[in-house]
Amino acid sequence: MSVSKHNPGCGLDAITASQKYPGKKYFKGEKAGQYSCNPLGKNPGDIWTIPNVKHNHVEKTIHPCQFPIELVERLVLALTNPGDLVVDPYIGVGSAACAAVLHGRRAAGADTDASYLSVAKERAKRALEGNLRRRPLGHLIYQPSPGDRIAQRPANFSRDSSIQPPLFATA
Repeated sequence: MSVSKHNPGCGLDAITASQKYPGKKYFKGEKAGQYSCNPLGKNPGDIWTIPNVKHNHVEKTIHPCQFPIELVERLVLALTNPGDLVVDPYIGVGSAACAAVLHGRRAAGADTDASYLSVAKERAKRALEGNLRRRPLGHLIYQPSPGDRIAQRPANFSRDSSIQPPLFATA
C-alpha cells in the first residue's frame, strides 16, 4: 500500500479485515514462494455490517437519528493520523468526536441544539476518561442459531404464499 508523503500513516492498514487465505503464496514467476497477500489483512469490502443505534443499543442517547461510533471510527482510523483534528459541522450527540478522541485525535463540532451539544460534551469526556459505553470496533453481530426460539417461525404465521402480500408492488 502506498502512503502519501504529505500524510504518512494514513491508510487502510488500520482497518484491514482478515484474509481468507493468509498463507497463500505465489507458485510461479519471480515472486514464487512469497506470500501473495498483505500480511496485515485485506482492504475492507464495499459493505460494512454495523448495526444501527436503536432503543436498546448500548450507545443510544436522546438524538432521533444517531449513528454508531464504529461507523465513523473506521473513517477516523483510515483517513487521519494521531493528533489530527476531526471536524463535524453537524456534531449532534458527538459520535464522530468520540471516535476521534478514542484514537488520539482532536475533535471539534457545532450544532444548533444545545441539548445535543451537552450530550456530545459528556460523551467526549467519557471517551477521554476511557469509560464511554459503546459497541467495540469490529464486534460481530449476533446471529441466532436455527434452534433458538427467536429464529423459529411462530405457528400462527402462515406458510401459504397465496395469502402473503407481494414483496414489491406492481403497477
